[in-house]
Amino acid sequence: MSIFSNSSLFLLGLVLLIASSDWLIQSSVKLSYLFRLTPLFIGLIVVAFGTSAPEAGVGIMAAIMDQKDIALGNIIGSNISNIGLILGLCAMVVPLKINKSIFKRELPIMLSAVLLFYLLSLDKVIGRLDGIIFIIFFIVFIIVSYKGSKDSFDQGELDNFKFRKLFRKANSKPIIFTLAFVSLIGVMLGAYLMVKSGARLAAIFGISPWIIGITVFAIGTSLPELVASLSASLRKVPSISVGNIVGSNIFNILFVLGIVALIRPIRLSSSLLGFEFLALLFFSVIICIFMRTGYKISRKEGLVLFLAYLIFLFYIFSR
Repeated sequence: MSIFSNSSLFLLGLVLLIASSDWLIQSSVKLSYLFRLTPLFIGLIVVAFGTSAPEAGVGIMAAIMDQKDIALGNIIGSNISNIGLILGLCAMVVPLKINKSIFKRELPIMLSAVLLFYLLSLDKVIGRLDGIIFIIFFIVFIIVSYKGSKDSFDQGELDNFKFRKLFRKANSKPIIFTLAFVSLIGVMLGAYLMVKSGARLAAIFGISPWIIGITVFAIGTSLPELVASLSASLRKVPSISVGNIVGSNIFNILFVLGIVALIRPIRLSSSLLGFEFLALLFFSVIICIFMRTGYKISRKEGLVLFLAYLIFLFYIFSR
């Protein structure tokens, strides 16, 4: 396909992604009302699972096709872009207030997932046993987050959310679940079109698979998180915005990487344990520090995250 055709598919995917992500946010917050779950839990689990679907699809297909560079690059690159690009941009638009409860459970789990990823990679192989370990930790994360959300329900933040007319009138759980499912399909299809066309464009210009995985695929599959988080921020529900990113990063490592490793063991290069892992650890730690300062991410801190991500991209391409 030509550059024009791929560019058209990319724009089509973007439009579908934006519209579907807005519906996903609307239906997810409505579920908070119906099931009395906290906005933070909805962001961590419901929205994060939906927006991580493209990463899962790319990872699984890459594993089946034995494209380890794309699979690993997508996971590592997505987690870095989630923090540097997405949280950075969201904070620059609207400073993000942080729910203190995230420091008790979810942030420690996110940091633990990164460290577990590193430790299991020291032998330069992510095998099927490692995949089982990731999945077990993922199940623990779901249980802990669900229990915590049921014990600390607070509707105050939800009262500020502005529903569209369709979602204001819909109060039936089956209807909301149907709308959420339709929006999830839209997110996945939009992301698929963008990633597929973006990868073709990158290939036309002769970019290596690893660079494609950690940049084009990572940014492409992170776009649902970007749209969902920006939408939540603009609609005054910062817990969903922050929870979506933290939850997505946990999903990417524990669930996506776990499934990929179960399908096909992944061999790692020595260089991967250097810069890329250090960058992932840096972004994971610095976001925890920023969240702790005043329990918010300010516009200045968002700018720092965004600039750090641009430096990361510059180093990747220059190397």
